[in-house]
Amino acid sequence: MDNRKRGEGILQKSIAVELVEVAPIKALAVRTGMTPDKSGTRVAWSTLTAQVPLEDARLTDGPSAYVFIPQEQWSKQVDTLWVGLAVHEFGDVPDGIETLEVCGGLCVSARVYGNEVHMWRVYDAMFAWLEQSPDYELDRREGVFGMETVPLEPLNALTIPYTEIETFDFTMLYPVRKKSGF
Repeated sequence: MDNRKRGEGILQKSIAVELVEVAPIKALAVRTGMTPDKSGTRVAWSTLTAQVPLEDARLTDGPSAYVFIPQEQWSKQVDTLWVGLAVHEFGDVPDGIETLEVCGGLCVSARVYGNEVHMWRVYDAMFAWLEQSPDYELDRREGVFGMETVPLEPLNALTIPYTEIETFDFTMLYPVRKKSGF
């Protein structure tokens, strides 16, 4: 029992939550809802890449997809997401595809690399960090998007059914702002 407790403590300590500056991003994206079987992001990815292939000249460098989360949803329930690809310019926007402009700025960040239990621990660590921070809070203003970056190489998790993913691999980037003084 002692070793297991010690092991869990080590795992939690290995979750690094940090502040990072994020550049503004333009994205072509597909809106989806949260589905009980968690297939919404995979369906959105399929719809997106059918209209905006990964060879599209508008795409920025770097093999990553993004899941965008409206920050105001964190105070109630996350039910709407966008799956997108970063672009230099929007150009001709195909039917069914939306344009998103994410302001960038200071974000709290944490990397997820592990099984589903570990992924939920990272979410818990992120929100615990925010609750305990004397200086920063989640920026929940309307129109502010957080994002999770999903690498497309060596493996694109958006092409694998959620229940078959053994290793979740993404980085959380959620905008923060200075807490207002009381």
